[in-house]
Amino acid sequence: MSEHPYQHIDLHTHSTASDGKLSPTELVTLAHEQGVSMLALTDHDTIKGLEEAHQCAHGLGMTLINGCELSVAWNKIPLHMVALGFEPDNQALKKWTQRNQTVRLERGRQIADLLVKKGLPDLYDKAVEEAGESQLGRPHFAKVMIREGIVKDMNKAFDHYLGNKKIGQIRDVWPQLEEIMPELAATDCELVLAHPKRYPVTVTKLKGVLADFKRYGGTAIEVASGHERPDHVRFLERLTREFEFEASAGSDYHGPFGPWTNVGRYTQVHEQEVRPIWYKW
Repeated sequence: MSEHPYQHIDLHTHSTASDGKLSPTELVTLAHEQGVSMLALTDHDTIKGLEEAHQCAHGLGMTLINGCELSVAWNKIPLHMVALGFEPDNQALKKWTQRNQTVRLERGRQIADLLVKKGLPDLYDKAVEEAGESQLGRPHFAKVMIREGIVKDMNKAFDHYLGNKKIGQIRDVWPQLEEIMPELAATDCELVLAHPKRYPVTVTKLKGVLADFKRYGGTAIEVASGHERPDHVRFLERLTREFEFEASAGSDYHGPFGPWTNVGRYTQVHEQEVRPIWYKW
């Protein structure tokens, strides 16, 4: 069996409502073709793609879980948190998505200003135009840089200007866990720490993140996120038991960037070793 077989559950995907390549309808249709029976659309800081996704999923006989990936922070370290299973009229979630959308525009202005200080032209308006209806982010600046001949490709844009260690990464803008989590935890949603092994923290600090995530109302962590190393998945499975979290999993699909990434494709989870959050639905 392949190390990364297609799964029937995918609780982390993105559409053109944020930074994905496929429309909600295209994404749901592709998921159905890949044999996914339960899908969560988790666009960054927005839920505007959910209505379209639900219409398509209903027609295909799929279960579509309401989702949203929120940008948050722990001790000034940017993290991502996935909210799942909420009702469309969840006012607390709407409040924080609107707040983060405003922050994204302000952050974009900061990125543009810092790039100007590095000798680049002001790319803000062109990046906003590139983003269109989606959420403004660093990839939009990268695409403008390519089109303007500043860099050759996306990798060069991030290596030289926009990467986490470069000026494009603006910190101290997202809500801290203690600000946002208690309010959301008091509503009808599950709160999941997304891809815990991707953050630049030691194991000790990661356990500190998980302790606070649990304290403020978190219910699960993603034990598999796309093309994850199997030993990382096993490690995260152990952490779900240590901190008494449920386990979530998903492809974190953004688009067809290679054979290793697709809806429903991620390192296999040992369901018997964890408490799968998808059993709720």
